[in-house]
Amino acid sequence: MALPKGEMAQADAKVFEHAAVVSNSEVATILSEYLRQRREEKPSFQPQPLVQKTLEYVQKFNCGTNPEAVQAMRSYMETYGLKPFEWGLVANLMPEDTDEAQKLIPSLVDNPDDPPEEHRGFAAEELDRMLAELQNLRHA
Repeated sequence: MALPKGEMAQADAKVFEHAAVVSNSEVATILSEYLRQRREEKPSFQPQPLVQKTLEYVQKFNCGTNPEAVQAMRSYMETYGLKPFEWGLVANLMPEDTDEAQKLIPSLVDNPDDPPEEHRGFAAEELDRMLAELQNLRHA
């Protein structure tokens, strides 16, 4: 039974109210550890097809396979004050340059029309430095 349209919009918003943003690499680490533990407990363990397909997807599109490097990337981006959704987008999309980053993630652009409390985009040089460092960390 579906919720009425008005209630559906509210329900959708509430679902993500306290959700954490994680990168594909973090999801891959979590799922791999989950599967490792289950197989340790029961060697014949077979994951549900959805779990296996999710793991394959996040492994294919992850931003790094080294958990320490992924954590370093997250910490580095937090120093820039990225919002959680921006961190997730940058980590998963891994834009190669400022132009690509600004087109994919418009909130990274410094918009002078924003109210002063929301005025916090990045200058091109600053974004270039951040993306270059992320690429270095990604390949660490």
